[in-house]
Amino acid sequence: MIEAAGGVLWRPGTTGDAVEIALVHRPKYDDWSVPKGKLGPGEHVLAAALREVEEETGMRGLPGPALGSIGYLKDREPKRVRYWSMRLRDGQFAPNDEVDRLMWLPPREALAHLHAERDGPVVRRFAEQPRDTRPVLIVRHGSAGDQENWRGEDHDRPLDEQGRRQAEALVPLLAAYDVDLAHSADVSRCLETIGPYTSQRRIPVTSEPLLSETGVRGNADAALERLLTIAGQQQPVVVCTQRPVLDALLEPLLSALGERRPPSRSVRKGGFLVAHLCRGASRDQLVSVDEFEPPG
Repeated sequence: MIEAAGGVLWRPGTTGDAVEIALVHRPKYDDWSVPKGKLGPGEHVLAAALREVEEETGMRGLPGPALGSIGYLKDREPKRVRYWSMRLRDGQFAPNDEVDRLMWLPPREALAHLHAERDGPVVRRFAEQPRDTRPVLIVRHGSAGDQENWRGEDHDRPLDEQGRRQAEALVPLLAAYDVDLAHSADVSRCLETIGPYTSQRRIPVTSEPLLSETGVRGNADAALERLLTIAGQQQPVVVCTQRPVLDALLEPLLSALGERRPPSRSVRKGGFLVAHLCRGASRDQLVSVDEFEPPG
């Protein structure tokens, strides 16, 4: 399987709630396309999507909800391209060998220029979604070895070498979402998982005893209420916690936010979920939930 990733880069239009999306012209194929490209060796899929958009357009995007994937055969090999909505942050287009032109069009007009089967479904999905969303990232701590081999209190068990690599690899992904609020269970391996990002960003971490395994076992209702309060902050936020907390609270949290389907699988160590929320008339509305494998 050839793995690739890309994004629908968008900006507000000049009138009302209209938007425009970026299309790139590829001289090799003489076609117009949504920016996308293959993953590098060991590259995280979201990092690849962001990189490809920036390389082909010269602009950085702020990732929003996932737009699904498109599969097809490329030179007789199966290929999968995963896409995200991306709001324009900054940058400027400059022609290069792969892309010689860029144009901004409303989604409906863009469809007339795109490959109907490869890019069309992604743009139609984009057009159906709310666009201005804010992310709530829920991270499971990175690898921390086996509890049986740790002689101290489990509360103090640190990340192992793999976990430290995962923590470092999380830095650009959290930065991509422009996370500026951080909360963590008061457990060493949770604090260490988001520590590299919060240190680089120079933001404090709010310690959350209720969002530890001990805290949720003692008062699950209070822990859920605390998690909902954190999710209700009107800024991009990350929460790092443990598997027993996710097992107990994730489904009721998403249900309270409006999700009717539980996550498809458990969050792996060092992996994360992104809940995309938008402002509703009376309360926040959940647009979608994206699930990501651990980086690193």
